[in-house]
Amino acid sequence: MMQNILDQLHQVEQLAVASKLRRLLARPFRYVFSIGFKKIIYPFTKKGIIRKTRTFFNSKMYVVLPAGTDIYLTGGKSHDSEIRLAKFLIKHLKTGDTFIDVGAHFGYFSLLAAFLAGSNGRVFSFEASKSTFLLLNKNTQNEANITCMNNAVSDKKEMLNFYEFPVLYSEYNSVDISQFEGEKWLVKYKPQEIQVQSIRLDDFIVENNIHPKIIKIDVEGAELKVVLGIKKLLETNHELFIVIEYLHPDRKNAAHRQAAAIMKNAGYNAYLIEKNGGLIPAGNIDDYLQKNELESENIVFKKITNDELRITNEK
Repeated sequence: MMQNILDQLHQVEQLAVASKLRRLLARPFRYVFSIGFKKIIYPFTKKGIIRKTRTFFNSKMYVVLPAGTDIYLTGGKSHDSEIRLAKFLIKHLKTGDTFIDVGAHFGYFSLLAAFLAGSNGRVFSFEASKSTFLLLNKNTQNEANITCMNNAVSDKKEMLNFYEFPVLYSEYNSVDISQFEGEKWLVKYKPQEIQVQSIRLDDFIVENNIHPKIIKIDVEGAELKVVLGIKKLLETNHELFIVIEYLHPDRKNAAHRQAAAIMKNAGYNAYLIEKNGGLIPAGNIDDYLQKNELESENIVFKKITNDELRITNEK
């Protein structure tokens, strides 16, 4: 099964780097409709439109255009880092495992995790945006192994101010939008401020007797607060993978650096995801992002094993 799903993902990968003509020929109606909507209609209305599609792993999924254009056209999230993240999940998430999706958006990675973990696995999806949560819930309501919650995840239980952008920039929804200061699009697409209830993952995990295998954190600057809320888990779960979308230093990534430092102090090493979904030591993450001119990258944190610790001490 794993090879078959990797073959399907490879088709997403090919379309992601294909020419406009090839993408047009692959799905002519969808291409013309989605690009026409994004270029002509959306700039005037600033309102998205919901469309149904199928993911590369054959799950039915609703997306809002133009934000979900890549999934609508290719069946997957098509950025290189997201394709590698999908490969990592396929390689490491097994039947019966538990996956926690912090910042689930429309539910793409939650649905993939539910498919990989199977009926005996569990997926917990958190989405703070009220409007985005409605679509997340729609996408996952028929998946018995997914539980969705309209909450922010933080270091304490409280009401938080949360900023929701228009749909084109909805993946930037966050409790902290300072990183976007100076961006030209921010002047045109102002966020709406709402309030949302936050939870601590340490509390949630104990209360629900959860043993996560992988936690994915994509919360646009609030990563530090999420990590501060799992200090007990970091100490007790030695098989855990934590995936964080880590931002370039120019995007005010102080919170990401602090989150990485906390995990390092707890015995976690940082890894980059290779093209095949495997892991290699990350070294200095900021230097890597600057050298490769990347705005962001999915960084995996994993507890150092006794063998790895022995090798490190011998060097």
